[in-house]
Amino acid sequence: MGKWISDPYSKPKELKPGKRQPLLLYQRFNEQVFWPCILIFAICAGLLVWNPAPFRPFRLHLGLMLVGTGLILVLTFVFRLTAYVQCRLDGLRVQTPFQRLTIPYEEIRQTRPNQIYHVFPPDAQRWTQRHFLDPLWGKTAVVIEMAELPRGAGWLRLWMGKFMICPDTVGLVVLVRDWMAFRSELDEFITTQRHIQMRQ
Repeated sequence: MGKWISDPYSKPKELKPGKRQPLLLYQRFNEQVFWPCILIFAICAGLLVWNPAPFRPFRLHLGLMLVGTGLILVLTFVFRLTAYVQCRLDGLRVQTPFQRLTIPYEEIRQTRPNQIYHVFPPDAQRWTQRHFLDPLWGKTAVVIEMAELPRGAGWLRLWMGKFMICPDTVGLVVLVRDWMAFRSELDEFITTQRHIQMRQ
């Protein structure tokens, strides 16, 4: 309810924004750094409190490391909470910590599901990238093919990350937990936009 029906002879109903779908890549980033940072934070805090003689000359360094790891923990958690995709009235919103895109539905050619393993083959990645993607290989992403990217591919890789830019076609790779619900909702918004254009 509340969404337009794609029947060309029906009267459109009011369209409401879709559900926010958190981006799993940023959740994975937060999980990857969480325990190493916790370990470093605990060691630095312990040495500062215990204050053993051999480490007294390095209290400033330990303090800086404590603050630095604390900031990393906070920032990656904020990244995790603020990175999402959402179908909106004016287009598909892709929100990452350093980049916000609104992609008009008419710019989207098609959507298709594909496993991360096939989009980014493991043998084509560096070992650090393979380690990052290891829990995600078997997950299904939604590949959004477009006529052209909203900004240059290099710029988007820099501010959104390599694994959100499709390597074999022009488009984005969106990895969310409920990919079927997201793709179904996105396709419905795309169909609705085409329906509106046909009626004009």
